[in-house]
Amino acid sequence: MWEKADGGRVEFSLESSPMLVGRDETAEIRVDEPLVSLAHARIERRGEAYVVCDLGSTNLTRVNGEVVAERELRHGDEVRFARARCLFLAQAGPDPIAGGV
Repeated sequence: MWEKADGGRVEFSLESSPMLVGRDETAEIRVDEPLVSLAHARIERRGEAYVVCDLGSTNLTRVNGEVVAERELRHGDEVRFARARCLFLAQAGPDPIAGGV
């Protein structure tokens, strides 16, 4: 989920991987904020985990306030691309099906 500067929110799915984050029109996660680089970061799936990778952006990528080059994301992490704030929410798996005889 991305919280926009005007207070609006945008939710997006990470079904396809990798996903480019940036201002560029080709970015899968397009962030129309002036301090976000055209190609700011990439989010990719590695096994069961999602990883954010900064792509040498001018205004950095932060996870929970810490500047990162690359970081595995956990449920509830706050990810900032410059001043754009995203919240990583891991989707819960399907409920187990009760079986019995």
